[in-house]
Amino acid sequence: MKRLVLALIFAIVPAALFAQVADRDVLLASDGTLYTVESTDNDGSAPADVTRFLLLTVQRGNQKPQRIPVPESLSTGVHSRPALAYDTDTRTLFVFWLKTPNPMSSELLLASYSNGRWQQAVSIDNQPYHLRYNLRIGITTRIAQLQSGGVYVDAPALLLHAAWWEETGYGELARYGLFSVEGGKVSLVELHDLNEFVTPYTTPTPVDPDFNPEILRHPAFVDNGTANSVDVIFGDKNYSVFNRVTLKPIADGRIHIPIGAHPGGPRIAAPKSAPGDWNGGRISTITSPHSGNLLLYNTTKESVSYIMFSSGGWSSVKTVALSDKLSADAAVAALSRMMSQ
Repeated sequence: MKRLVLALIFAIVPAALFAQVADRDVLLASDGTLYTVESTDNDGSAPADVTRFLLLTVQRGNQKPQRIPVPESLSTGVHSRPALAYDTDTRTLFVFWLKTPNPMSSELLLASYSNGRWQQAVSIDNQPYHLRYNLRIGITTRIAQLQSGGVYVDAPALLLHAAWWEETGYGELARYGLFSVEGGKVSLVELHDLNEFVTPYTTPTPVDPDFNPEILRHPAFVDNGTANSVDVIFGDKNYSVFNRVTLKPIADGRIHIPIGAHPGGPRIAAPKSAPGDWNGGRISTITSPHSGNLLLYNTTKESVSYIMFSSGGWSSVKTVALSDKLSADAAVAALSRMMSQ
């Protein structure tokens, strides 16, 4: 059975639905437990060389909330950009985040939490002079396993999928990581540039001179209705397009994503004139379960703005003002309902 929770990133309603600030993530598990992880300033409770650390809050019904520091975030530097995923069957929470020990380096970390205990975090990538942000994470629970007759049969396997945007001195692009989980322990399987899974481009999309490429820098996992694969939507800044790929891990002596293109839908040209002020707050994605329609929205403390692709074209930017009577949660829920109709 596919393991889903209400706020899992693969759901039609994105996990960012509950987030009111840029540097936290919130997830509601199927048993009613609410998990919140937030990057918080060091108030003296962490070592002096820690600028910001991650604090996990666990709320079960009307019980008093538990507040638990993520252990590996109590190390030198700034710990930020957390993302959450949850596996129902093993009751395991996964935390994916960015550690910045100094301005010239960063490291991606992934930890798991179950039955009140943390497993040691796994370092995913810590190359110097690489900037990483806009982290996303999701889960699949089946894998195509090679049989003696040369056919593939689905078998149980808990796998994590991570995506993020990365900048180096050579350019910027969307990246992907695949991880296996056994006994709550996470192991890195492989890393990829997401462009490896698309057909090479020939012609860039024409855009206005003042085009804001920020909307291309937010990869997203979207629901494809299966337990053995994930769909990822990501931008390409060099060609000003959005790609959708379907990544289906296989096990044929090792777990991996087969080499080659994995189209999950048509390539979508970026809007000719992208929102110029979408440089603050998280940009998230909602897709329609009935069509190829795509909606991107930007949440700040003051408003939720969105732009939609439908019938082969992009709408103008529309903005919903937030107030004490309309929260970001309610505004994003309304957008999700609109896309599901």
